Amino acid sequence: MDFLERLNEAQRTAVTAGGGPVLVLAGPGSGKTRVLTHRIAFLIQALGVPSYAILAVTFTNRAAREMKLRVEEMLGQEVGEIWLGTFHAMCARLLRRESAQNQLPFSANFVIFDASDQETLIKRALRELNIDDKTHRPAGVHAAISAAKNDLQLPKDVPRGSYRDEVVARVYEKYQEMLQLNNAVDFDDLLLYTAYLLQNNPMVAEKYARRFRHVLVDEFQDTNLAQYVMLKQLASYHHNIFVVGDEDQSIYRWRGADYRNVLRFEKDYPKCETILLEQNYRS
Repeated sequence: MDFLERLNEAQRTAVTAGGGPVLVLAGPGSGKTRVLTHRIAFLIQALGVPSYAILAVTFTNRAAREMKLRVEEMLGQEVGEIWLGTFHAMCARLLRRESAQNQLPFSANFVIFDASDQETLIKRALRELNIDDKTHRPAGVHAAISAAKNDLQLPKDVPRGSYRDEVVARVYEKYQEMLQLNNAVDFDDLLLYTAYLLQNNPMVAEKYARRFRHVLVDEFQDTNLAQYVMLKQLASYHHNIFVVGDEDQSIYRWRGADYRNVLRFEKDYPKCETILLEQNYRS
């Protein structure tokens, strides 16, 4: 395993950590993604974990491609069976597999509406509900609906303490009806429905939790509540969850990222091994 020689002591400690929950806290430039890719290679080469039993998630397609390429370069072989990709890609894959056997409001060939499609649908919903889109801007209403989904709130769960809340709840309900008529989901739905499916269907949760012996997460500080819940479910059988993040640097906080997930992790896994990466290679 020559690739371990390229790591500093703290990085090597993280990469070769034992089983169970591991929390790697690291600042910018300290090699977070490097640790994650080396960890995957270590699991496969040193511990003999089959690639199909590993789930590794990150936030962008570019990061996922680079991670997979680095792992294959270190191992000198392809790792085609590994589930390595973005949260949304992983969720779409799981939902397409499970929609036929579970009561989800879409079929396996659902389409994913992009930002433009979503905006059009929100505007239609406002119009059909006779709500003034000058007073209640479509972008603002959509942002509120997105935040609700990231917090695992269905339309019936949205607080209605003010007229604004009432508008959001009504538009949210109409928006979901329109999505279902088109056999469509938006990006937030991918997270919402996956989290709900794993939470409320023990058979599905156990199926994937048994399969994935190791769950690894890049940029953990950028996860929201829906993502945290699904990760916890997916790691519920083997309890081998390895997360890497910087609790002081969240670039997706505006999109629902919840810095409290680091605190939740430490509370839910009180015996987790915490490793600090403190050497900055960018300065």
